[in-house]
Amino acid sequence: MLRFNTATPTASVSRLVDLIAHWNPGNPLGNSLADHSDDELDDILTATGKTRADLFDVFKGNARHRQFMGLMMAHFGVDRDRATRSFWKALMSAEQRCIRCAHTKRCRSWFGWGSKNDAPRIFCPCAPLFDEIARANRNAPPTPRA
Repeated sequence: MLRFNTATPTASVSRLVDLIAHWNPGNPLGNSLADHSDDELDDILTATGKTRADLFDVFKGNARHRQFMGLMMAHFGVDRDRATRSFWKALMSAEQRCIRCAHTKRCRSWFGWGSKNDAPRIFCPCAPLFDEIARANRNAPPTPRA
């Protein structure tokens, strides 16, 4: 008897439905950051009164995957301001991994259930980067306040 792993197609279909449901061509912050040059992105952020660090925050119109990235960054103890200044290109690559991640349902469930039920280091493809950024943040001198 042949057995098929039905989890992969179901996860793929679930991810596709999620991407279509949250795709918003009229909102420049609702899609991938790769859709914009750095200058275009900075212009959009200036017009909306936001910073690059805000891209990883929960707000109406922000791409859902970046909202989850921001929550995951907080879990790992990442300072988003420092991360966007020092690790911008790495965060752009991480966003692409997050967009294409096969574990979005597990990620959403992890946030819904609380951090005691699973370990993001097992399923999150961005976890090694978030660990690296958090380590760099801990070892960096404090940022002077204006």
